[in-house]
Amino acid sequence: MRISGLFPNPFAGGRWWPKVGGALLILGAFIALWSPSECWAYSQGVEVRNLGLSRLGGRTMLTVILDRAANPTLSPYTGVDRAQVVVDFSQARAGKLPESLAGDDVLVKNVRTEVSDAGVKIILEMFPERPYIMKREIRPLSGGLAMFRLGLEADPSGAPVKEPPASAIPAPQEPLAPPEPKSEDLATPQPPATRPEEQTPGEPSPVTPTPQEPVAPPATMAAPTGTFAELYQLMPQAKGLLEFLRGEGWTVAQAQSYDRPGKRFSRGFHLTNSRYPELQVKIAHLPPNAPAAPSINIIDLSMENLLGQAPDEYRNLRQWNFSKIKTKYEDIGDFFDEALKPLRVEIRQKCQELALRYSHFIVNFLRQVNPGNPQLADEAIILIRKKVNSRFEGVQYTLSDNPLIILNLVDFLYIRVYYIQ
Repeated sequence: MRISGLFPNPFAGGRWWPKVGGALLILGAFIALWSPSECWAYSQGVEVRNLGLSRLGGRTMLTVILDRAANPTLSPYTGVDRAQVVVDFSQARAGKLPESLAGDDVLVKNVRTEVSDAGVKIILEMFPERPYIMKREIRPLSGGLAMFRLGLEADPSGAPVKEPPASAIPAPQEPLAPPEPKSEDLATPQPPATRPEEQTPGEPSPVTPTPQEPVAPPATMAAPTGTFAELYQLMPQAKGLLEFLRGEGWTVAQAQSYDRPGKRFSRGFHLTNSRYPELQVKIAHLPPNAPAAPSINIIDLSMENLLGQAPDEYRNLRQWNFSKIKTKYEDIGDFFDEALKPLRVEIRQKCQELALRYSHFIVNFLRQVNPGNPQLADEAIILIRKKVNSRFEGVQYTLSDNPLIILNLVDFLYIRVYYIQ
């Protein structure tokens, strides 16, 4: 063999194995040092960064944000007392995922996440007596991210499912390599066999939504259920706005109680919508803290879900305490000028682009907030369109006094509404 001629062996006169072994050792080290970093990154698995459940028209949508495209294994099961859909991202890493999400009261009871060394599992607890059809979709997002979306729709032709024997339960699907964006239809498993998958066109991407028609009047909508009914009761002044959000497909992903029982009973709600993954709606209900005091309701439409290097770095820097700042900056003012300010400028630019892309929704949102002043929405879009000035920290505008509406253009764009009742 002539490998030893390429890589001289210091053990001259030895047997042939030291010569070949030394050459292979050097060659292996060379390959390891010069192999692309992407190979190492790929071995770490995809990162599941965020997820949400929403109701859009007649379909329930599970939306998962990933750091790159991935096609999970879907394992549906339906029995007499239990029904599940397990979305398994094998070998995946987990971001800040919620442990559980509220269901839609139509097909999904609740959603929970399980994170282990084997990967990330998203488990949808279904209503066993309600057959459904599944449709999966994978779409690229800006910044190299990707979105996996699972649509669930009631199947009127499906028959009630009986408990199958253990041998008849369908085996999980094998995971596929990240494909080009597409959709696949899957039906509720009817043991012992399942319906075949069907290719269907994908829905419009939430990043570039198509223009929407005005929402139908509240009288034409079905009666509210679940936590939306609670919202209507807590804040009757905002009923028109809540009806608009519900009609646009927003769902209550989380509801929490604060303060001690018997004193104040503040309530907080977090709304999500798969059509607008970068947006979120936060609602806070603050009851009166004195006999003659009014209750206060606050509704925030914000872009805090914005993804990318600048937003992530900015969120990290905002967690620094004073002692950590002093290790890298001589003065607290240097920290704001050199670290935070450039990131704020970039975030404002990204939020401006996103707001103009979603301008139709923002205009209708503001028109529902203050229906007596339809020009207010157009004025807000004019302010958002202004060129971002890198010399300033940004600005906040008061759009209205009754109700109080604030437009924030300092970092993450948000519209905050105060209802006093």
